[in-house]
This record gives sequence, structure tokens and C-alpha cells, in this order.
Amino acid sequence: MKMKYRIKQTPQAQQLVNSLDFRGLLNQVICPAYARIQQEKQEAENFGAVFFHPMEVSELRIAIRRFQEAAGISPLIVSDLECGPGNMIQGAARFPYMMGLSQTNSPELAYEAGKIAAQEAGELGYNWTFSPVVDLAADPDSPVVSMRSPGQDPEHVIKMAGAYMQGLQDHGMIATIKHFPGDGHSSLDHHLTTSVNPLTQREWWKGPGRVFQALIDDGAMAVMPGHIALPAFDVPDENGLYPPAALSKRLLVDLLRTKMGFEGLIVSDAIEMGGAVGYMNYYDACAAALENGCDLLLFPRVNERFYTEMECRMESGKLSLQTLRDRAGRILSLKEQLGLFGQKEASQAVENTQNPAISKEHNVRVAERIARESITLVRDRKGLVPFPIKPETRVLHAVIMNNHDRYAELYERVKRELAKHTAHVEQWVDPGPDRLFEAAGGGSFDLILCSIGSRLSYGLNVVRLHDEVARNMMGGWTKLDTPIIFVSHFHPFVHKEYEASIDTLINTYGDIEVTVKYLVDALTGTYAIRRELLAHN
Repeated sequence: MKMKYRIKQTPQAQQLVNSLDFRGLLNQVICPAYARIQQEKQEAENFGAVFFHPMEVSELRIAIRRFQEAAGISPLIVSDLECGPGNMIQGAARFPYMMGLSQTNSPELAYEAGKIAAQEAGELGYNWTFSPVVDLAADPDSPVVSMRSPGQDPEHVIKMAGAYMQGLQDHGMIATIKHFPGDGHSSLDHHLTTSVNPLTQREWWKGPGRVFQALIDDGAMAVMPGHIALPAFDVPDENGLYPPAALSKRLLVDLLRTKMGFEGLIVSDAIEMGGAVGYMNYYDACAAALENGCDLLLFPRVNERFYTEMECRMESGKLSLQTLRDRAGRILSLKEQLGLFGQKEASQAVENTQNPAISKEHNVRVAERIARESITLVRDRKGLVPFPIKPETRVLHAVIMNNHDRYAELYERVKRELAKHTAHVEQWVDPGPDRLFEAAGGGSFDLILCSIGSRLSYGLNVVRLHDEVARNMMGGWTKLDTPIIFVSHFHPFVHKEYEASIDTLINTYGDIEVTVKYLVDALTGTYAIRRELLAHN
């Protein structure tokens, strides 16, 4: 039986806390980005944690080792392994997004994906990940959640995200469930503004609250509050605005700590996001996050002004020395529980680069299986799938995607895979509705395969097709005589927007190296495509 995780403050950690001055304490409760440390020339500082953005395996191994060797107190080495290791560790196995994993409906695969992420990252020295995302994909227009989420149903999310979390933690990786109190209920982006979760208390406990409570009870080691307000459990400030969770004592202490009984680590989402520092002064927000329940600040602007400004907050009473000691004590106690005290352990973790338990071939096969099993026929009103593509079949691959220049490799793979079946393949990128009308009604093609929709990008604030590219869906070409099969490679809710005009749609939930191969195999009937939406509807 799983139990709640608890950080037990230890005498050794407390002794170390007592030896640290203000700057030393502050350093232990922040997690800057490695790139910013280098930019600000702060490599000599003793930070409690450091986040490494995507780099090649060989570069990461050198950078992490260099950082650990310079640290007097072993740091937490952090990444964002939301589904497998490959998006953050270039050269490691790449997996479909979490919603694709969730579509497989296999907790065993989810656990294995978490295990693989922990092992491949742990081999480099990582010991903490800001994942899994456990937000419910309630609003199809959410510009933050979408296919990063395991889905819409709380019980399904608990099952799949919980298995991924256990795979991580059973293999030495701190997992972080995010974004408390639940993103995905708004079309606003908390990178840009304080978004609001509109649920009543009863609705919240049945939805996001149910998910967070179940995973906390199952041993989640860390929680990341987003810059998301929850009016049902909070009160407005003097301007009538509700505070983001990362700055709210009512949400972090009264609800998360006291009511839900969470005794693990609370790490803010990036403190420089607009949802926090658009709500209050940047340095006040840093102080408020720590005072109101966060143990650690993510991505502060670490430079000399930061230390000066935070000292001013201590002198003015906005940040107390006792708070810093308490938060640093918790971070250091966690490190002791993980066996990270001492430089020797840190060096050994990085030097262990040939872990015999890790089979890169096995990891790739698991990722490929997830890709294959996640591809889903969302809608097929005319019974087009499977569609026989013969050597004489004339196929048009149309691309209707915002920022389509970013996806050249993807749609070139589509063209190559189609060419294995027919010698008659044309590819049009952003062709416009008039040209598509002629293609669909002129008898030039036997099939139009249309790639549609784009992936999430923070700060984008719009996940749907937009601007001039969206005009491709005008003109009436989708209702002419030529069979049309749409494929959404990233945005899983295209069918919600184009309820009438899209009759056949396949979701792939991402694009790893083999996704397009399996897509075309499923399209042509090589294997039976999944026809049931499990992660969403």
C-alpha cells in the first residue's frame, strides 16, 4: 500500500542550515536555469537545484558533472520529463505526448515509460523531474494543457499519470504533479496572465482535487502550483483580483498542506511567468511565494540585484529569516533522505554512465509501441479507413498548420511513407482554399490526406488554427467528391472545432521517428487502428 511522502527535517540538515548566511539560505531555495547561471556568471554559487534545458547527451554529461563538482552541497539536478526522456535529453528515446500514452489505456506501459525516463535521465545525474502533468484537459482551447494532459476523466488520469509517477519514483526520480490547483479549465495562458480555475468547491473536489489527492496519497514527492487562481477556496485582494496559487497561503497552506495533508516538496512554477509577476512586483512575488508555502522558487533571475532586492524584502518584513531557514531545512532534509549529501555521491551518480540495466534498444521499442497503440481514428462518418492505396492511387498531402516551416521533417516523412504505396504523391503546404477546392472537385486526386493543427508553444495563447493559415478551411472543399482524411499530429481537439466540416480524422498525439510509418500502416489497413477515445471525447 502506497503512503503519503513526507520530508522529515533532520538534525544534520538543521546543523547545515545554521551554518548558512542569508545568501547561502536563499541559494538553497531556488532553482535557476543552467543557461542563466552561465549568462550571469554565477557558476560558483551553491544552488539547491538547477534545471537543464534540452542538450545532447554528451553536452549534458559534461555540464552536469562540472556543476556538481563545483557544488559544496550536492544540488538537485532537474529536468522536465513529461513523457519519456527524449524531449529534454537529445539522443535518448523519444515518446509520444502524455495524452498519447494515456490513449493506450495501459498502466503497465505508463509505468515502463516512467521507468525509462528515470533510468536514462538518472544515468546522467538527474534526480528530479517536473512531471507528470495531471491537469484535466477540460477546455479544448487551453493553450497550456492539451495533449500534455493524460485526459479529461479524473479516474483515467489517476490511473495513467499515477503509473507514470510510480515508474519515475520507483527508479530514483522525484516526480512532481502539476499544475495545482489544476490547469486546463481556461483558454488563458498563465505564462502570460493569471488564469482562473472557475470550479466550485464541490466540482473541484470531484475533478482536479480528486486527482491531486489520489496521487498525493499514493506518494507524490513534489507538487508544482501554477499561476492559477481558484476563487472557490480563496478571497480577492484589494483590487478584486484572486492571487495565483503559487502566491496564495490559502491554497498552499490551508488547502494543500492542511486539508490534503501534503508533506512533500512544493516548487513554484517559473516565477517570471506573467501569471505571477503580472500580479505583483517581481521581487515581492519571489518573497510571497516562499512566505506563503513554496519550498523552492523556479527560474528566478539570479544576479546581484536579486540578492540585494531579497535582502530588502527581509528587512521590510516581506520575507523572514525563519522562513528561509525552514524552507532550506526541508530542501536539505530531502537531499539527505535521497542520499545526496556529500560530493562523493554526486560524482558517482554522474560517473555511472554504463548502467547495465538500461537497454536503449528496449526503450526505443517501448516508445514505438506507445506510438503505434495511441494512434486513434477519432471520426469516420464515411467509412474511409482503412483506405486502399494502390500503386496507381493519386494522393495529395495537404499541410494546414501554423508555423508550417517548423514541421518540414514531419511532412516529408508523410510523403516518403505514402510513396512506398503509390508513385503518385503531391504535397502542398498552405495552398489556400481556392486551390484545395480545385483539387477536391476536379478529379485530379483519389485521396486528400490533410495534416492539420500545430503543437503547443508557451506564450502562444492560441492553440487553434489561426491567422491566414486558418483560411484554408474556407471555400467548401471538404464537402466535394474526393475522399479526405484529416490527421491531427499534435492538437487533440481539432474535431471539436470542425464538427461539421471534418468527416474523417485521425489523431497521432505527437511525432516521433516511427509515428508517420504507423499512421500510414493504420490508414492502409496493415493493422487495426484504435477507434475508441479513452483520454478525451
